[in-house]
Amino acid sequence: MSPEPVDPGSTSALGGALRAHALRLTQLLEPLGEPAPGSRRPAVPETAGERALLTATAVQLDRVGAALQGLVTSGVERSARRRALDDEAARHELDLDGTRVMERPGPSRVDPQSRLRAREHLQELVNRVAAAQGRDLALIARELETSLAVLQSVAARARTGAG
Repeated sequence: MSPEPVDPGSTSALGGALRAHALRLTQLLEPLGEPAPGSRRPAVPETAGERALLTATAVQLDRVGAALQGLVTSGVERSARRRALDDEAARHELDLDGTRVMERPGPSRVDPQSRLRAREHLQELVNRVAAAQGRDLALIARELETSLAVLQSVAARARTGAG
């Protein structure tokens, strides 16, 4: 289990910014209607495509922003769990090296059987934390892939005027 791949503050801020932009796009939908007098923008058929594009974009920005904020929350919880595991390992004269629980070099004052049981138990817990991190990152990847596909489809329809 390596350290979090991103800065939690920046990731949370990005998620919040995406969600704020989603809200702003939603607010822009309200006045979207007939073109202003003298505007070169075409009338109603294009407006439906624009509306669909803005709506889909707002939904996807909100989804991805929420997923990023969820990743940060999970990451903070994992970091706290990792610190607790580090403390537990130290009590048994063990070290956490990435995703491996290792015995410290040299003689130990800890009972060998107790140390072995602690090592096995800690390894299981470290594996769970690492698996949770992998699931969270896979969720973000799926959200991004889904959003990309949705936005590409809506943008293609808007360009062709298919609405």
